[in-house]
Amino acid sequence: MNKIFYLFTILLLFSCENNETFNSILKSTDIEKIKLTRKTIVASQQDLNSKIEQLDNRIEELNENPQLPIVEVVSVTPSQFDHYIQVQGSVKSDQLISIFPEFSGVIKNIYVKSGDDVKKGQSLIKIDDGGLKEQLSQLEIKYELTKTTFERQKRLWEQKIGSEIQFLETKSMFEAQKQAINQLKKQIQKTLIQAPFSGTIDNVIVKLGEVVYPGRSNLMMLLNMDNLYVESNVPEKYISSIKTGNKAILEFPLIGKSVSSAVRQSGNYIHPINRTFKIEIDVKTSDFEVKPNLNSKVKINDYSNEKALMINQNIISVDSNNKEYVYKLYTKNNKDYVSKTTIETGKNDGKNIEVISGLIQGDLIVSEGIRKLVDNSRVKIIK
Repeated sequence: MNKIFYLFTILLLFSCENNETFNSILKSTDIEKIKLTRKTIVASQQDLNSKIEQLDNRIEELNENPQLPIVEVVSVTPSQFDHYIQVQGSVKSDQLISIFPEFSGVIKNIYVKSGDDVKKGQSLIKIDDGGLKEQLSQLEIKYELTKTTFERQKRLWEQKIGSEIQFLETKSMFEAQKQAINQLKKQIQKTLIQAPFSGTIDNVIVKLGEVVYPGRSNLMMLLNMDNLYVESNVPEKYISSIKTGNKAILEFPLIGKSVSSAVRQSGNYIHPINRTFKIEIDVKTSDFEVKPNLNSKVKINDYSNEKALMINQNIISVDSNNKEYVYKLYTKNNKDYVSKTTIETGKNDGKNIEVISGLIQGDLIVSEGIRKLVDNSRVKIIK
């Protein structure tokens, strides 16, 4: 402010002394003369600025106790930076099913209870077959007789004895009974419900003696806890930065646990209503147990830089043009000064932010005492 005041005063005196000459030149139509006058005034202004700066420097030299702003500085050094986005997720399993019967009837036996571990193919429930086994026994007796008749008729026909119609009728009856027996055996197999995969029985719903119906009666739930994963919906703006293999952190607030993992699948379909795409993340837990449908906080690494220039967000200021800047230290005539330096920033981790441009490795920037500073002001550094 002092520098501007001195310059204004001198220019005012100069303008008063030469006011008459200046007005005559201003009214002149000689453009070359006007240009020359402007050039002379500009040269005078530059000379005054130079002299004022010399006077300021001399004043600083003679001032034994200058009142300098006291600041602290930090060095800009590269470091590893991993940026994460956070979304909500839920634990899922591809092997979590409700078991329904394929045969209607009365529950005859229940071989398991809730919490039991079962192997694939193990018997779970037996439904009364309603006399199908007796029907099968009768069919098998008739089948043996039909089979004997067919084989005898076949031998005769091969010897050209008997009629072709008799042979074909016997053959047709034999094959029909054979097919009926196979069909009845399949029906009887449906009365015994077996585990489709290895896992844990969760909640046996049906009771002994209860009548059940195909597609309507939920018998029990079977769950395999070995292949759990977290499913989450991610906003579409991240579809180019989140891929299969990205690092991820799964946090389970309800049980106070977290685990590191990776994205095992990143969807390519964007839902037209909520504008999100699905991702799946493996849950590999050995020291604690999670349950299907348990809520999870999902942190996904969408950006990394091994040599990022990170600075604290609190030391960044914003000017009237909405541009970010910091004060960078420089030395002149063995004295410390700061310059207002415009920077461009990128992603942050909540505390520190990456500087994309404006600073380089090794720069010293002001971290404390920023409010008292102006561009090119001299400062005192606290070590």
